[in-house]
Amino acid sequence: MDKASAIIHLSSSLSRELSHLRFSFEGVVCNPLEYAWDNYRRFLELSVRDGQKIFFAGMNPGPYGMMQTGVPFGEIDAVKEYLGITGSVGKPERESPFKPVEGMNTRHHEVSGKKFWAMAAAIGDRDTFFSYAAVLSYCPLCFIEGRRNVTPEELPREDREALYSVCDRYFREILDILSIPTSVALGHFAEKCLVRAGAGKIIYFPHPSPRNPASMKFWDTGEAKRRTEELIFGEVKP
Repeated sequence: MDKASAIIHLSSSLSRELSHLRFSFEGVVCNPLEYAWDNYRRFLELSVRDGQKIFFAGMNPGPYGMMQTGVPFGEIDAVKEYLGITGSVGKPERESPFKPVEGMNTRHHEVSGKKFWAMAAAIGDRDTFFSYAAVLSYCPLCFIEGRRNVTPEELPREDREALYSVCDRYFREILDILSIPTSVALGHFAEKCLVRAGAGKIIYFPHPSPRNPASMKFWDTGEAKRRTEELIFGEVKP
């Protein structure tokens, strides 16, 4: 079984196991691996390859990104135009009236996904970028409370413990399958996840989220591209 097929199989198992968790969190929990599986599977088929040098580790879906499209950092324009993923997306069993799942028809744009894939596109086209780098998130679930996106760290303690117990185990297996020497943590949460999973060399990048205004300079000035090229090529490309 090749790497992509192994991670597809693992992701399907992860989704099923997470579906059995019962949270005390009273908001909405969405799992795009259920209702947007075709897009996620296609993303894995495209993005998991032999010989990759770096692994970008994200946190969990954003309400205007992966929750809509099923693709990590799934800003709608990047998913359609850069990644070329255009599959259909269904509906979760329960959704937020304030942040509904509109799928590939969403009119919202995710800032973090826009910045991440713009950096990737500055390095090369889709196939060029994925020949060097893999991109996956630690947790596939999105948590919405009212109009607010809730991060896994903000969940009640018993929910965090149950979630981390499942996701940590699968994350370690994913790292073993990828066998990529360098992991790039996109934010401190991902960094903690990589440490718990026993990742080897871990590099920290600030998460490209509008909730972290201090990170915008890193992504907007080309510093993210420069650092990524150093990790891939050992130097900045001319």
